[in-house]
Amino acid sequence: MILTANNFSEEFISEIIFTLFTLPTGGGSDLEDKLRRGAEKFDVEFWDFRINRAETTNVEVRMGEVKKVLSGVEETFSVRVISRGAWGFFAGAQPTKEVLKEAFRTAVRLAESSSVHLKRRVNLAEVRWERAYIVYRPKVDPRDVDIEEKIDIVKRMNTAIVEGGLIRNVSTSYSDGWMRTEIVNSEGTEVVQEIPRVLLQANITAGDGGRLMGYRTRIGSTRGFETFRERDPESAGREAAEIARRLLKAGPAPSGELPVVTDPELTGVFVHEAIGHATEADTVLEGESVLEGRLGEMLGSEIVTIIDDPSIPGAFGSFTFDDEGVRGRRKALIEKGILREFIHTRETAGMMGMEPNGGARAESGHVKPLVRMSNTILLGGEHTFEELIEDIKLGIYAKGTRGGQVDPARGTFQFNAQEAYLVEKGEITKPLKDVSLSGSILETLKLIDALEKESRLGSPGFCGKGQLVPVGDGGPHMRIKKIYVGGEG
Repeated sequence: MILTANNFSEEFISEIIFTLFTLPTGGGSDLEDKLRRGAEKFDVEFWDFRINRAETTNVEVRMGEVKKVLSGVEETFSVRVISRGAWGFFAGAQPTKEVLKEAFRTAVRLAESSSVHLKRRVNLAEVRWERAYIVYRPKVDPRDVDIEEKIDIVKRMNTAIVEGGLIRNVSTSYSDGWMRTEIVNSEGTEVVQEIPRVLLQANITAGDGGRLMGYRTRIGSTRGFETFRERDPESAGREAAEIARRLLKAGPAPSGELPVVTDPELTGVFVHEAIGHATEADTVLEGESVLEGRLGEMLGSEIVTIIDDPSIPGAFGSFTFDDEGVRGRRKALIEKGILREFIHTRETAGMMGMEPNGGARAESGHVKPLVRMSNTILLGGEHTFEELIEDIKLGIYAKGTRGGQVDPARGTFQFNAQEAYLVEKGEITKPLKDVSLSGSILETLKLIDALEKESRLGSPGFCGKGQLVPVGDGGPHMRIKKIYVGGEG
């Protein structure tokens, strides 16, 4: 019999516990004790099994032509054990009873081999065991939407983008996924979690003569197909195309230290890249974070509070349980300018003597959970947008991002704005091209001097750290008193 994600909760305990540990089955009040005794029988201090089932659809349309339509189901699994103080890890696909049994034995052997070279024993921070079945139920389940409707929504967005002219190329894509994760461990945790995600995006290249300008727009959530009925893709496409055409007329930006106002999307990218990665505990432990040894320090302005929160309804990085079966929670990374907390797995929390906070995430069952962000957000302040720009004699209004780079160890960053405008005497005047912002993370935190009242999520995205995981970020419009602006002027 193949153990699938559909029968995991009932079959996994009965089959795996019986097969691996030859113990009575059926759960009940003494299940935790049975699991612990099973671990002891195999001379392991801890084990967990994780099964991931992903039902996905992908559609791509380029300049009105359908280029790709794919759908499929992938099921992966992994087993982790701690034996003799060391980790053993084995992953695979199609978890039959025999495969899982051999996977467990292999993981134990790998842990025993690793223990010979061990410099420091693995110490997992304690957590309360969990038993839960969590399903994020959308209004419109994407699995119930006909593939032709999915293709149609991509084609309509593509058509809306090109209809205004000057569009040299546009690639519009749709993807959805229904992700089911099931976790059981030797401490009694048995968690099943189902999360839908939908994403529609367009990559646009506008051109006029020899000038080219790129622009990207995204719509996505952890809800269902209703996401695209709440925000019309055709309107979003027309708006994105109009911005791309407008930027064809953009002039060179002034360079040097200037006041800058960032929109919620670029604010979110700053807090994710510059602050979020530096607060990931594995980075801190490896000596690769400028925030190492700074817990409790005042790092920035008192108006700065940055959170990482997987519980935000609909946000792209939301979940209830992380990939260790630990309940995720809101984390105040920086509170009123003070560094309060790092993002943890159970292992990093154990190493630092901290409490786990649900920060272990994995791309699939094939890979180990790592310390990762969820939805990283700068909270709002007390000002209106007009108040942020009214005192600026000469500055920049920067929106969105074309990427950049961050060095968490040195504490430096450089971002390229997707869209930017000159601010003169408190007024937004003309579009600018090739605007970049760079500086020191710690210095910039001190130079944030005003925040808009409303904090909003930016575009949905994926964070890469050897693995891709869905994340959200955002914040209010943010004013930085001065920051180095790179441009042609």
